[in-house]
Amino acid sequence: MPSLKRRLLLAAGVVLAVFVVSTGVALDRAFVTAAGQAEQDKLRGLVYALLGAVDITSQKVSLNVAQLGDPRLQQPGSGLYALIADAHGRVLWRSPSLLETPHPADTAAAGQWRYGRVVLGGTPVFRLGFGVRWTPDSGGARYDFVVYEDTSGYQQQLNGYRRTLGFWLGGAALLLLAALVGVLQWGLRPLRAVSAELERIESGGAERLEGDHPRELRPLVDGLNTLLAHERARRERTRHALDDLAHSLKTPLAVLRGLRENEGLQGRAAATVAEQVGRMDQIVAFQLERAVGAGGPQGLVPPLPLAPVIERLLPALERVYGERGIHLRADVPQGLSARIDEHQLMELAGNLLDNAAKWARVRVRLSARRDAEGLLLRVEDDGPGFAQADAQSLLARGMRADERNPGQGIGLAIVAQIASDYGGSVGIERSELGGALVEVRLRTA
Repeated sequence: MPSLKRRLLLAAGVVLAVFVVSTGVALDRAFVTAAGQAEQDKLRGLVYALLGAVDITSQKVSLNVAQLGDPRLQQPGSGLYALIADAHGRVLWRSPSLLETPHPADTAAAGQWRYGRVVLGGTPVFRLGFGVRWTPDSGGARYDFVVYEDTSGYQQQLNGYRRTLGFWLGGAALLLLAALVGVLQWGLRPLRAVSAELERIESGGAERLEGDHPRELRPLVDGLNTLLAHERARRERTRHALDDLAHSLKTPLAVLRGLRENEGLQGRAAATVAEQVGRMDQIVAFQLERAVGAGGPQGLVPPLPLAPVIERLLPALERVYGERGIHLRADVPQGLSARIDEHQLMELAGNLLDNAAKWARVRVRLSARRDAEGLLLRVEDDGPGFAQADAQSLLARGMRADERNPGQGIGLAIVAQIASDYGGSVGIERSELGGALVEVRLRTA
């Protein structure tokens, strides 16, 4: 979805474009109407001048062109023409500027004006005709007084106006758009400030939103601060609860281990006690992880460097599997980090490495990288691997590849649960080392 600023700019641009275009069309129509009316009024004045200067008798029509006051009527082809015709359309008089007789046109009735555009000698012109019934001296005949003017001057005036209108409207639109951008920058500044503060919180530079915010944003800021405080308190309670539970279970589990080691338990009984103690450790850890709501994208958790956490795990696992000669190697870039709780990362990587070490012959390798789809963890070993048909079923709780191997079958289920909480997935394939390859994708970490 486009940013809020882009959406507002797009909406403002569309409104501004519609306003400028509609204003330009309205002003252009108004100018065309006014210019057309001015042209008609000018020609009407010339017709009145003709009426005042003409002398019509029953024998002839005479007129002194100089009395009309416009020298163009005496210049051939000047663009301004006049004529007088009878009721049958015969031309009785024409101005010296009119070089050819126009085709007969509909004559106007007495007292009627006829205005429009015609073509005269291949040139578009305005035409205005006025019908007159003359005095009884001329026999009371009807005459048509007609004037023409070339449209080129009118068109030049119209084109000049449109260029000027486009220039000023375009300039005004650009200025208004710049003003809108400035107003949006100023109006969205509080939102940018809140966004910057959230980034500081995510990077660990602050614990809450500070500053003086506009009235409309205060409920949002207060709600976020409340949520952050609640999250910190919940995490603190969770840590205390985990510490208390670990301390409470330490003694009973130690007693059970001592019972196996010191009370002479042998054979199947010793194996059963050891398996059940291990199962209690793993089940309690898994259920606590789910109960405290550790899953889910930790958007407000500062980025956690992965390499130091993984490096702390390797020595402990090498001590556990040292007698078998298992060599564990981690390929994690020093600068790689993720928004994940440290305890969850240790659960995730620990279960993957422990599971691989159980089945490996000699080598276990962990690698991590980030790509366009999120964080990718890969753990592979050189053991016998899993059958491809059974790979996905191993992610279910309680499923084990080999019942003869010790374990409770929930290690991969914990991995799958954490991956799901981070919008990711778990895949099991054949490794280049010959054993199993477990790929964990964390899209929101």
